Amino acid sequence: MAALSPTLRRTLGVYAMVSASIFGVTRFEAMPTIGPYVHLVVAAIFLLSAIALTRDDPAHYGLVLGGLLEPDHDGRPMGPLGLLDLGRALCRAMPPALVELAAAVGVAAVVFPLYAVGFWWWHGPSHDFSLRFPPDLVSVAMAQLVVVALPEEAFFRGYLQTALRHWDPRRWRVLGVELAPGAWVLQAAMFALIHFLVEAHPARLAVFFPGLLFGWARAWRGGIGAPLALHAMSNLYSEILRRSWL
Repeated sequence: MAALSPTLRRTLGVYAMVSASIFGVTRFEAMPTIGPYVHLVVAAIFLLSAIALTRDDPAHYGLVLGGLLEPDHDGRPMGPLGLLDLGRALCRAMPPALVELAAAVGVAAVVFPLYAVGFWWWHGPSHDFSLRFPPDLVSVAMAQLVVVALPEEAFFRGYLQTALRHWDPRRWRVLGVELAPGAWVLQAAMFALIHFLVEAHPARLAVFFPGLLFGWARAWRGGIGAPLALHAMSNLYSEILRRSWL
């Protein structure tokens, strides 16, 4: 396996450019006029980069999302502003979306209790658990799904993991799922590094482990639907634990 193969050089170059863009944009977070919109710009960078890099074959990169991103070629009218076409796409996407959501819930049922134990051990809460949800639970959940999980999964598990899989010819089976180990570990390391670049605190590197989980789910399901849902659920679950225990 060539350490600096053309595929690896290109993928690392893309990652470096995206990381530099994210780092630069997040430096404006403290500015009162711009700061509230920084997370939207970050999401756009991740998502538009992933779409541009995978547009030749989005299905190969797991970005079809149950046909939601596929154009309707049957010649039916698109409707005003393409609303009819969008409605048909949403109807096509709904059955596979429910399957991927069920897969994510199944993984969460195994992982979340273990995470709660680790959360308690690491933080050592000074009081008993008292369930508290964010006051704007629905909007927080939608933001986690659309603004955080979708762009990050499209870029890291969609584009990066697939591109790195081409570089790494090895195949391992992890819990019954075939993975390219170099691609699996490297995309998780890149995921952690970019979080550290945004906020230079060692704890940010811990997202390496969710990156492994999301990467495993991507390989298991063949697309980013399940890891997308799992990512959003994980962030929301972590927030609920923080409010309920700390």
